[in-house]
Amino acid sequence: MARLWCLLAVLVGFGVILTQGVQGPYDWMGYDNFDEIADRMDAVNAQNCRSKPASTLMLPADTLAQLPRFNKLLSTVIYPNRTDMLHQHNMALNRAFFYSYIFQKLNYSSMFYDQPGMMYYYLSAVADLSANEYNINGSSVIFDQNCSYPNWYRNLPFNETLPLFGPRAWRLDNYNEPTNWNREPTNRTLDIVDYGAGPQHNYTMDAYKINQWYSRWLPDGKDMQGLDSVRKHSYDVGIKYSNATGKFTHDEYIGKVFFGPPSPGQKETEHLPVVYTQPFFDCGRSNRWIVSAVSPIVDQLPRYLDWLHLRRMRFVATSVMDMEFLQVDINPCPLGIGNQPPNYFHNIAKCKPTTLCEPLYGWGFRRGGYQCWCKPGYRLPPWQQGPFMGIEIESATEDEYKEGFNCIPIELKYVIPRIDNNETAPDYNVIDRENLGRRKRSLREGDPIVIKPEPQPDFVRRTNIIIKKRRPSHSQILSKKLRFLRNLGLTEKKEGRVQYIPRRSFADMTPVKKLKKNRFVPRYRRDTESLHRRKRQTSHTGYSTWDDKAYDRMLEIFAKKDSVNSENCARKKPEELMLPGDVAYGVEKQFSAQARTALRLSHFLSNFMQNIDMYEEYGNLRGDRLLNIEQLFGEVVANVMGDLRIRGSGLFYDVDKFIGPGGRTRQFFGPYAYRYEKEDEGEEADRANTHFRAIDFAGFPTHYLDEPWFKNVKERWQSNTYGLDKFTERAMIRSDLAGTSLKKFELYPQYFYAPKEEDGWWSAPYFECQGFINDWILTYSVPFFGLNSIGSAIEFKGVVRVDVRLDLLDINQCPMDFHVPNAFKDTARCHFDNTYCYPLPGQTFRTGAYKCECNNGYEYPYEDRAWYFDGQTMEEEYRKLLAGQKNRYHTLQCRISGSSHITHSIAGLLIVVISLLV
Repeated sequence: MARLWCLLAVLVGFGVILTQGVQGPYDWMGYDNFDEIADRMDAVNAQNCRSKPASTLMLPADTLAQLPRFNKLLSTVIYPNRTDMLHQHNMALNRAFFYSYIFQKLNYSSMFYDQPGMMYYYLSAVADLSANEYNINGSSVIFDQNCSYPNWYRNLPFNETLPLFGPRAWRLDNYNEPTNWNREPTNRTLDIVDYGAGPQHNYTMDAYKINQWYSRWLPDGKDMQGLDSVRKHSYDVGIKYSNATGKFTHDEYIGKVFFGPPSPGQKETEHLPVVYTQPFFDCGRSNRWIVSAVSPIVDQLPRYLDWLHLRRMRFVATSVMDMEFLQVDINPCPLGIGNQPPNYFHNIAKCKPTTLCEPLYGWGFRRGGYQCWCKPGYRLPPWQQGPFMGIEIESATEDEYKEGFNCIPIELKYVIPRIDNNETAPDYNVIDRENLGRRKRSLREGDPIVIKPEPQPDFVRRTNIIIKKRRPSHSQILSKKLRFLRNLGLTEKKEGRVQYIPRRSFADMTPVKKLKKNRFVPRYRRDTESLHRRKRQTSHTGYSTWDDKAYDRMLEIFAKKDSVNSENCARKKPEELMLPGDVAYGVEKQFSAQARTALRLSHFLSNFMQNIDMYEEYGNLRGDRLLNIEQLFGEVVANVMGDLRIRGSGLFYDVDKFIGPGGRTRQFFGPYAYRYEKEDEGEEADRANTHFRAIDFAGFPTHYLDEPWFKNVKERWQSNTYGLDKFTERAMIRSDLAGTSLKKFELYPQYFYAPKEEDGWWSAPYFECQGFINDWILTYSVPFFGLNSIGSAIEFKGVVRVDVRLDLLDINQCPMDFHVPNAFKDTARCHFDNTYCYPLPGQTFRTGAYKCECNNGYEYPYEDRAWYFDGQTMEEEYRKLLAGQKNRYHTLQCRISGSSHITHSIAGLLIVVISLLV
């Protein structure tokens, strides 16, 4: 009976608990938009996606926020959380420009077989993936109905079309491949499939559900009547050919005007050249949630007609670049200037009201991709090292969240001093008696006392930089120190900037003993200071500080850079057109997208030259012909047109390595394309430049083999190809002209070896004075490889090159380790006793691209809407300090943080009272 009552009591207790509910430690986090999207994604998989309606296979369009817009790229800063999407945007535009150019350039019946063959489409899509291992996961060219003119089928009459054609490459997860012994994904196995063949291959139908990469642009003319002039823009390309070493075929550029994707002005909001699809589930293909960047391809149809009035420019295909939705960084912060609507994930971050939210780069579709900084007027608690991380907030319990992650108010804040309009910085050369304390009773007004500036003391070092001082730049206490050093009779050092004698010079203060007559006395005094190991300059508190020599060197670099321009570069010596290599610190990361553009072309050339044989035929399927001159010119032109940061691009064959379709070997071949600025236009125009030029470097009297960007790469890879990556491609082609089914290509699988991005070479900054760019540039060159003459081994074939402007490089002036090759390190003017330096992106090649934030235990003392000292302000105030002008450089520092408010303790009060009574 007792047991029965105990069991009944337990059941009643559980009932009470269930009715009242249980509050868990993580229930404070409510259901938000992130949970909604995650649930929608989890509800779709490869087994049930075919039965789902189209609405469940797509996510809202505003789940993609802050998308790159082509007409804003020249006027906005793209931050790291959108650099991958920008490169996806540029790669889609690159392929659209290439196919538009080559279709219209070779739109003649005599050049029908010079157009890209089937494997050209396939291998080009493969190169888009292999060169962008951690960014682009899919690449395709999707043709409209009866708009592709194949030249690779023997049983298809001339000027006939395929119903549909859509070669698409996708990166395969090859962990379960038989040849993958480690069972780890390598990202180097690529599938290529013709979307225009096989079951349910008609991607033009609405029943296809996920064909936004088609319906965004195709079919041409749908609901877009009268907009051809807006949606199809004209571009002109001038080419100077060479058919023999050392001379050109023409003295002038041969122009070609073609139509391509739109080129809107900065004020236009519609008709962009690249649009994005909604995130969708790629059902039956990759079975992943992906995002596509889509750009149109233009051709003149119908082809090969003499009646030009019947032909018009049409969108015939789309260039599509796919990226996994899980790799796209979301912005969970509240809407604002840096987070413009629409944004489906706005305000899901859990920063406290006393903090500001900042998104983090590289988190993708995950919670916690943000950090919380203190708002202006607040400071971090003394136990908090750096901002509050979002991943820590998201994993906190309810009590931890309520009690923590708050910033402390700053009290007794200062007002920013006004230098020119008040008396915070009086004139040090004139002292008025009215400001010297209490007024005398005498009615006689005294004349101002004029103090002459003190001459430059003898103990300071001289400098090569002439500075006109209007007043002493040191305080009264510092003047006492200077007079003390002068009385010691210290010698003068004649190198470096104005700097006090090192502490080592104070060591020997004892009288010098008189030497014996028989002892050797040197004729000259030996300078033993240079024999000592130079230590890193640190302050008395141990923090890294200012380096005078580095600052002098930085000024020399900027002076040298500014002294060269397009008008006097021809009169300069070669060494005057070069800057040190450590000036380009950070170029590998900042221009990685441009390097991968060159790498894509290198992979394509390597793949084509290792797998394509002009003598191979496959029944009704013709083999591809060798690469011709027009195709290679089109590739380098597309590199420049597709990326606004690339000023020039070229590919350069080694001696006797280029063999054309006719079997003719050329000694040199080096097509190079660049942006051509007309006199009446330029970068300040409303729209991006639409004029381009290309030239064959083989026509110059001097060859390019001795150029550093070619020679250094060739010396590394000419005799040893060890270290190249091996890629596997598995091509599926249509079984017949109608695309009834798919079958494996005759060579299945295929392999090729290609370099990595790290195998390329970045040059030191130099001034390009050949008349193409006429500016300071950085060159990235990467090799490409092919089979030797007997097909037995892989050999070095040439170099692909891209040029970017030095002015687009962000410099880093913050302190770094001694071994870091950065010409600008340790030149930031932060007060490192109480602040630390943090570089700012997007500031380009200029000083002051950093901010000075307060160290732990310090607080920002001023009453304004900032919580750090801007680097531009620090540089300007320090310049004024050197020039002897009024400045507030010494006030731009943090102070020791105090208690947020006065508190009392009863126990402490009792102890004080008892001690007083005793």
